Amino acid sequence: MSIKKLAGQTVYYGLSNIVSKLLNYFLTPFYLGILSRASFGEMSNVYAYIPFANIVLTYGMETAFFRFAKQENKSHVLGTSTISLLISTISITILLLLLRGPVINSYTGELAGLTGHPAFYTYIVLLMAFDALTAIPFAQLRLEGRPVRYAAIRVAGILTTIFFNIFFLVICPKLAAAGHQWVPGLHNGSDQTGYIYLSNMLGSAVTLVLFLPQIRQIEWKFDPALWKKMLHYALPLIIVGMAGMVNETFDRAWFLPQFLPGNNMEAKKEIIALYSANYKLAILITMFIQAFRLGAEPFFFKQAESRDPQKVYARIMKLFVVMLCFMFLFVSLYLNVWKIFLRVPFYYQGMRIVPVLLLANMFLGIYYNLTIWFKLTDRTKTGAIITLITAVLAFLLNYWWIPVMGYYGAALATMVCYFVQMVVCYVWGQRYYPIPYHLPKLITYIGLAVLTYYVFSWLNAKVLSPGDIYAMKPLSLAVATLLFGAYAWFIFRMEKKEFARMPFIGKYIK
Repeated sequence: MSIKKLAGQTVYYGLSNIVSKLLNYFLTPFYLGILSRASFGEMSNVYAYIPFANIVLTYGMETAFFRFAKQENKSHVLGTSTISLLISTISITILLLLLRGPVINSYTGELAGLTGHPAFYTYIVLLMAFDALTAIPFAQLRLEGRPVRYAAIRVAGILTTIFFNIFFLVICPKLAAAGHQWVPGLHNGSDQTGYIYLSNMLGSAVTLVLFLPQIRQIEWKFDPALWKKMLHYALPLIIVGMAGMVNETFDRAWFLPQFLPGNNMEAKKEIIALYSANYKLAILITMFIQAFRLGAEPFFFKQAESRDPQKVYARIMKLFVVMLCFMFLFVSLYLNVWKIFLRVPFYYQGMRIVPVLLLANMFLGIYYNLTIWFKLTDRTKTGAIITLITAVLAFLLNYWWIPVMGYYGAALATMVCYFVQMVVCYVWGQRYYPIPYHLPKLITYIGLAVLTYYVFSWLNAKVLSPGDIYAMKPLSLAVATLLFGAYAWFIFRMEKKEFARMPFIGKYIK
């Protein structure tokens, strides 16, 4: 597969992923407008735990599928991995449903707003189960290079989720007010969050149904010897994933509730809501990272069989970092515009964490790119060690900083952890699988992007808009655009030859 084909596939994967993330973009201000602060905090807490459960439910089998499909009989790998996930998902789902009472009546259940609402818990468990069962079918489409079908199914599930959100939260209340007794009644915020979980569950269910024709074509044969090899490869990835989630979502799930001073449950829910709402503004970087991973992971495994793949990996990293820097500036320089997304003025006070989280996600994206070395060399245990180190660091930094700096401490801890994770992975990887990354350029591009933001931030606070740094003032927007254009001009001058080789845009560059 060429880099041009990778770019083409990433466009399709990116479109479906962008639609998915834009769903969160569009639904978040919708939720902020109808949910109380505490209810939004409860929902944010629930969705912070779901990635942990997804890691357990899939236990690295998706990555193992990519790895072994290139070495073994593909149909055997597909059948073995699918049967493994099917049995484990059903077993874990039954176990979670049996534990419903203790979970929803725990402190965590109360913080998540599940106490007294067992149906909400059931929706969440089924949502996670449906997502786990579609992991291998989605991976199969990626491996076979079928991004159009991948995007179509992904978008269909998303549109279903949107439809039911609108139906339950907008149409049903109007029908009930008009005297229609058959529609569900929404009496308070808790009812509303329950229907949000139900909408997401139905979207995941539709996705699974759309995969049924593909699933029926699987050769249902289980190879125990192959399964043991796949499991040996995949199990360390659980530690990698779980420890990674400690950095990525545990701030909302556990660190903030535990380390914020005081015992006021409602106040903690509101702070989680404030932090989570502003966290969403970093989504433009995360959506690109996810789209890149979807297209790049199978590409990297295939490219490993070619001659001198390290040079290709280095080139991709450089282009990847350039895009991350542009996205960092696109959001951070225009926060006075992006605040419209938050709708409610209460959430504006949290916008100071957005540049920190954007930078954190830049480091995370680079780390994901770097991890190819231990996946190609079958040293997945190394990845587990790296993420365990940063998970411990995350615990220590959040324990130290949240009581002192509040939610800003959680954002700062996230950034530091991702930076350390990135550096350790790079240094370790160069020992076992050296890749000639353009390190001086990468450091220059990232450093200049951060410097550009801080120059603008200083000018905005001291000269352009000292009374309200997030005010929508023409002069602030003009200076932000001027600085963005200057950065783009510098990058273009440095990488003109590289851009000329790119698909789509290359033909316009002379």
